[in-house]
Amino acid sequence: MGKKLIFVLFVIIAIFSGKAMASNETIFFDLGVFALEEGDITKAHLYFKKALAFSPEDPKLLHYLGKTDMAEGRYDSAQKHFVSAWRLNPELTGLAFDLANTYFQQKAYDRSVQLFEKAIQQDTDAEQTVMAHFRAGISYFNKKKYEKAIPHFLSAAEQAPSLKDTAFFYSGICFYHQHDWTLSESYLKQVKMHAQQTPMRRRASKWLQAVRMQRKHFKPFDLYCKMGVSYDDNVELNPPEVDTDTDDLFNTVLIYGRYHLVNEQDLKLGIAYGHYQTTHLDTSEANLINSNVMIYGIQQKKSFQLMTELSPSYYWLDSDRFLGRLQLRLRMTWNIDNVILPYINYSYSYDNHFQDENRDANRNGITLGLSFLFQPDLYKFQTIFSSEKISSTHQDHNYEISKAQFNLNVFAHPLCTVKVTARCGLRDHEHFDSIQHIKRKDKQYHARLGFEIPLIYKGFSADINYQWSKNDSNIHTYDYRKNLIAVYLTVRQ
Repeated sequence: MGKKLIFVLFVIIAIFSGKAMASNETIFFDLGVFALEEGDITKAHLYFKKALAFSPEDPKLLHYLGKTDMAEGRYDSAQKHFVSAWRLNPELTGLAFDLANTYFQQKAYDRSVQLFEKAIQQDTDAEQTVMAHFRAGISYFNKKKYEKAIPHFLSAAEQAPSLKDTAFFYSGICFYHQHDWTLSESYLKQVKMHAQQTPMRRRASKWLQAVRMQRKHFKPFDLYCKMGVSYDDNVELNPPEVDTDTDDLFNTVLIYGRYHLVNEQDLKLGIAYGHYQTTHLDTSEANLINSNVMIYGIQQKKSFQLMTELSPSYYWLDSDRFLGRLQLRLRMTWNIDNVILPYINYSYSYDNHFQDENRDANRNGITLGLSFLFQPDLYKFQTIFSSEKISSTHQDHNYEISKAQFNLNVFAHPLCTVKVTARCGLRDHEHFDSIQHIKRKDKQYHARLGFEIPLIYKGFSADINYQWSKNDSNIHTYDYRKNLIAVYLTVRQ
């Protein structure tokens, strides 16, 4: 009888003890959830640990303990708890999303994207599903799987207005990498025009510049035509540094076209033709025609470009053959984050003067340029430094000319671009002039102010500009000053 009573008491104590433990676990869990909702992560973490002590294999407790770790940036610890919970119950609400976030923070995009996809399929929480779409897009983006990233970005943008700017921005970049310039430009333009944050608008502007450059890069052909009338108050004759002190009106026609015979991502081979002609009203002896053919190759490697060009050209002055030139040009260009574009240009030319063999010359020139596109929708700034050495048949025409030039384009209004150019140069002859018996030295100055106004037809624009030039020489025969006003119609296709 006594033994039976002891057994019954033992069973009763065991039952009440188990209920007490279960009750304590529930209390600590509820306290942890409350602290987590209140933002007290430290207390929540402590309560969940106490609850887990009563039930170490409870996936829900492991999940919430991982949440507190993740909230405090302990992603390794959070991942450990999430993985343990996943082994016990992979269908636990929100677990796939939280585990995906730990892999996302560790940049383990292969794993994170799989879990974000699962969270999207579960669709247990609308806010989490939207964020899962967005971060799945980022994961695919970083894996360079742009075609899979785009639908996720667009879904996030549709469901969450707060993510729209960023999602459209990344969508535009994805389309850029897919060479879909039209859609890329469309999404980036929306960001540029409507994004609330200025840095985001600026980033979109820089990518729009890259899109336009790539559109031009892949376009198989270019056509350019410029026609206009100019007034020159001091017409130059042959040799070009000698003026007439005569003013005149003249017409100008410039036609240029090129076609890529090979148009690959990394390699382009093609041919181009250019024709330039001026017709003066009174001083026909200043009428100039220049015709040249260009054979070129362009090799592109990521942000580096190498261009090689061979160009024979001919000049006629007053309908008489004046100059033949054969030029070889090498140009290396770098693109640094679509913001800074430095380049180096080397050229070699051989000049054959048909009317004066003393001017036959070998020309070697090098140019260093640097373009800045910090805010390409507002302005572009470029600096150019060049030096060219001319070695002629006659020593009177051996000289070196160095120039520094600054170009600034300001997009002052959608209907007007202001263009400013300033250039100075130094011409230094090697030998004493055979007539003046001194070494010639010239200081050259040039300034230009222009306004480009787009017309209603695509690719058409009007260009109005004023140019001022001055040459100061220690041999006063070569001094000259000129002012030129011009109006052009330009067509680009």
